[in-house]
Amino acid sequence: MSEPPASHTPGTITVLSLSPAENDHAVLARTFRDSSLTLYPNSRLTLRPSPTLASALAALRANRIPIVLCDRDGQPEAWREILKASKDLSAPPCVIVTSRLADDRLWAELVNDGAFDLLSKPFDKSDVIRIVHSAWVHWQNRYGLTDGAP
Repeated sequence: MSEPPASHTPGTITVLSLSPAENDHAVLARTFRDSSLTLYPNSRLTLRPSPTLASALAALRANRIPIVLCDRDGQPEAWREILKASKDLSAPPCVIVTSRLADDRLWAELVNDGAFDLLSKPFDKSDVIRIVHSAWVHWQNRYGLTDGAP
């Protein structure tokens, strides 16, 4: 399998958001825009919204994307499909599942099945940035890649 190109230019960190809820994308884009200047002074977080599983899978096949936020409420099994499809990639993304029903039981299930973390909704800006930052550092350390690195 050939290596997909980076989905971003140097200095940007692309986060794919798989959610049918347009409000999720809007809140995340605003959070990334507001936080990039302080957390990532030499780079910025860029949101790539995807309303459907099919569009998200196409984006992952065509681009190297380090982080995927996947809404569980609107598409309960989409995160599993993302994990399954990512296994063949040379640098699979860290999959962060989002849900209004976030609790310890769900977190344990997700992590045991291969997701990176669970993020509760409605989104808390500091939680979003903390978890995305942790995923970014993990992805860089695991794959030794610097796509989009500051």
